[in-house]
Amino acid sequence: MKKSMTMLVSTILVSTVFLSGCVSDSGKAGSSASPLASDSGSKVGADVKELKLKVVIPHFGGDATGTLVQQEFEKEIEKYLGAKVTIEWTRIPWGEYKEKTQVMLTSGDIPDIMLVRTQDNIIKYGEQGLFLDLSKYMDKMPNYKQFITATDNYEQYLMNKNKQLFAFYDGFSNPSDIEPSQYAAAYRLDVFEKNNIKVPTTLDEMYDAAKKLKTLYPDSYPVAQSEQYLGYDGILNANHTNGEIYWNGKQYVYGPTEEAYKESLVFLNKLYTEKLLDPAYWSDEMDQAKPKASTGKSFMYPLIWSGYVADFNANKEAGVKWALSMLADNPKYGKSWKYGSDPKGKGLNNGYGLVISAKAKNPEQLVKLVDYQYNDKMIDLLMWGIEGKSYEMKDGKKQYLPALKSSADFVGELAKMGVSASMRTRPGIVFTPQERIAVYTSVPDVLFYNSGKAQMENYYMASDKYGGKESIAPMDRAPKIMLTKDDNDRIANTMTPIKTYVKESSVKFIKGEMSFADWDKFQATIKKMGDYESILKLQNDKVKK
Repeated sequence: MKKSMTMLVSTILVSTVFLSGCVSDSGKAGSSASPLASDSGSKVGADVKELKLKVVIPHFGGDATGTLVQQEFEKEIEKYLGAKVTIEWTRIPWGEYKEKTQVMLTSGDIPDIMLVRTQDNIIKYGEQGLFLDLSKYMDKMPNYKQFITATDNYEQYLMNKNKQLFAFYDGFSNPSDIEPSQYAAAYRLDVFEKNNIKVPTTLDEMYDAAKKLKTLYPDSYPVAQSEQYLGYDGILNANHTNGEIYWNGKQYVYGPTEEAYKESLVFLNKLYTEKLLDPAYWSDEMDQAKPKASTGKSFMYPLIWSGYVADFNANKEAGVKWALSMLADNPKYGKSWKYGSDPKGKGLNNGYGLVISAKAKNPEQLVKLVDYQYNDKMIDLLMWGIEGKSYEMKDGKKQYLPALKSSADFVGELAKMGVSASMRTRPGIVFTPQERIAVYTSVPDVLFYNSGKAQMENYYMASDKYGGKESIAPMDRAPKIMLTKDDNDRIANTMTPIKTYVKESSVKFIKGEMSFADWDKFQATIKKMGDYESILKLQNDKVKK
């Protein structure tokens, strides 16, 4: 997006505030020794009595300043470091964050600690000496080290070719065996029950239900879409394929070249031709989809973010009853894949991370400070809040206080206390590791349909219980590989025109503007447009053998 000169100048002026203290030698390039070997690093600040630092992080509408959890966080880090800690916070709205911080990175004037988006930036500016090389401080970050070693192929995925590590990457902790999804199918249950229509469990049953609903409600388009980013995934997942390059369990493949992708388009074409598919399937977002869900214009979502069903049912005036269900299967391929199944255990994602300025004073203390956020005790504090205030222990497990959970605005109450699981207020130095059980249990129960009945359930838990291990898509457990900027540029140059052509052609196939008799011609055009097979080889060659 093109911004005005006024905005640009203003942003540059803001960024100049973040000048760090004295220069240390901690930003020099590291060696190629084992990245997890202990190194003494810079022995600065061992007896620091007061630590002053500037921090730039994103915010998501809620400010954690002064909340119970934030106050407790600040007490805990002072106790842990044995020093008074004074932090000057700058919180930038998430939607503006990448643009505004890019100016800081380009100028070289950065705060002591900041969140940096994209690994390209982390590697690029780290190698330029802007960020502290954390591989020198492994003995000072025992908590983060656990997340590193728990991450598959971590040397390639998190580090540069010289085995330097420049960020505390986004972490997750799932101390359970559940591997759920926050997405499901959704059906207008009151209409299905009223007309004695079976809630679909297969694509064929979805088609049959849509036919009956169209007859009963001719002004409707029974099958609808809630958000463009979900695309055809509800159908593609049933056929065990994808609209992009994806990991199929053995190797990276390009979905649109598979027969299963064609089968998905054939099914959607049948829905479209018989006026069972909303013509706005390619353009609707939730603002357009929500009124249709409440007025009898839509009855089925092959895939939807599960939280929307609670919103639909909260509309008392509309008086609708929507229920979630597992994605419809295609028996030819077995159980449908879930969309975005969370992994269990601990690990890191390399999309963004917290960096420490190479010019910061007392780097050792700053490393210890950020590392402490990866400690189980601190994760519990930031994600669950304070025992007796936001949660309690029952049968050895944490649960939110029943009185709090039954309040009119449970998530809002969590946010007021500064509990990170609210997703509205983020305490600590964002992003802190997300403890997934705290997130899963922070959502209200909704109707979930399975085996002929609907009952109030936690949709995360239900997706795991009813989906089982076979519903986990292989791409959700793809090998961790790190693509360099050159790799990403090469992929973009090759795949962007192909993806544009495939997207446009797919819509034409669905609408009947291209004939499936020309499928081979379609595949030949894909090959002519770019060497996608070389991109598959690039990614497959990076997979750890």
